[in-house]
Amino acid sequence: MPVIDGDDQDFRSVLATSDRRGRRRWLHVHLTGGVWRRRRAILSTALIGFLLWAPFWTMNGHPFARIDIPGKTVWAAGTPFHAQDLPYLLPLALILIIGTALMVALVGRFFCGWLCPHSVFLEQVFRPLERLIQGSSSRRKAEEAKPTSAGRARVAVTWVAYGIAAGAIANALTALFIGTHAFVAGLVVDPVNHPTAAVFWLVSWVVMLFNFAWFREQTCTIVCPYGRLQTVMLDPHALVVGYDPRRGEPRGKGADRTGKGDCVDCRLCVDVCPTGIDIRNGNQLECIHCTACIDACDGVMAKVKKPAGLIAFTSEVALGGGQRRTLRPRTILYGTVMVALTAIFVVFLTRRPDLHLGVERNPVTPTAIDQDGTALVRQALTVAMTSGSGQDLAVTLSLPDLPDARLITQTTTQPVAAGARSVVTVLVDAPRAAVGSHLRTRLVASWAGGSREAPVILRGP
Repeated sequence: MPVIDGDDQDFRSVLATSDRRGRRRWLHVHLTGGVWRRRRAILSTALIGFLLWAPFWTMNGHPFARIDIPGKTVWAAGTPFHAQDLPYLLPLALILIIGTALMVALVGRFFCGWLCPHSVFLEQVFRPLERLIQGSSSRRKAEEAKPTSAGRARVAVTWVAYGIAAGAIANALTALFIGTHAFVAGLVVDPVNHPTAAVFWLVSWVVMLFNFAWFREQTCTIVCPYGRLQTVMLDPHALVVGYDPRRGEPRGKGADRTGKGDCVDCRLCVDVCPTGIDIRNGNQLECIHCTACIDACDGVMAKVKKPAGLIAFTSEVALGGGQRRTLRPRTILYGTVMVALTAIFVVFLTRRPDLHLGVERNPVTPTAIDQDGTALVRQALTVAMTSGSGQDLAVTLSLPDLPDARLITQTTTQPVAAGARSVVTVLVDAPRAAVGSHLRTRLVASWAGGSREAPVILRGP
């Protein structure tokens, strides 16, 4: 894409939000309406509602979404996933990786501008709160240059609003990792009975407040590696937010447009950019494809009675006068791999067992006993059972290949709670003649609707 001369010729080497010495330039982003912002608002409302509510939502009495680190369990749609399920989740990780590549090849950095939680909360919650309380961007700039007591009061109120919004996000994060049991009436963390949850909430709140109230766009341009990854994966046919220099140049102000392009050099596209770039300089690292500049430019074009689309969601090929191709080798390859991985993932999920069964080593030495004149070997087995379903299971253990063996447990059936791990010690009395020095056999766990088996070695005394 051609690079158009602008006021700042260091845009390739210096971030828009810093000067040559690395000092930050604070952005007072102007918020504008338009068709693209309405679309983002609809999508963002749905995403914010889901992100805030999902940790508190239950399905069949189980969390809809929870990351239980101490329990080594991840709940998704009311279904538990444990460490034993890693082979089943590997295709999902590959789907996310290939899906990212496919999304970038088709719609550029759509994730960054439209789906990323950071962008969604910042652009749809925190910046609107700032404008609602402190006023327009020009007013905020004037207040920054010449502070007043009224302005300071508005800033203080804004930070209170920021704190409430950050608290809502911290609530969702706490419920996601700690669980809803730590909340009073499902809303306020109980610090007395749940100090760990209270500390987690406080740390989350501080991080969210720091990020959205102060650090802001620096997260995208400095911290986030995902955005950098997407940037280098763009190709000339991928959709990007781009400025058409053939139509817009030479830019200039004034009513007389003789010899001038359609760009009136109002710089509104710069004022609305959440990362502070000038899109007229071409595709840049900081651009998150939020389309704010499209709405701003289309509004100006309507006022000067010019067609919309000077800045558009397009491709570098189209901006150069060529024809964009959606189907090309990389999109076909990515799409094919995505379909294959999705099919594998679905098959894996359908074959995922309701119970993971394992026999762990028990340090107790086998002993020889005599019962009614029969020589037996008694040994202890440590049996670990992990539920992979959302239902409580009543499990019966047996050694079907040793009908003369007897299993001694505290209860006839072993209860395994939904999503939980149960470890029981089982005493096995087996004929010594059958066991010999050692015997490889299998332990079967049965429950209503299914069964699992695990290899086990019985050893002689």
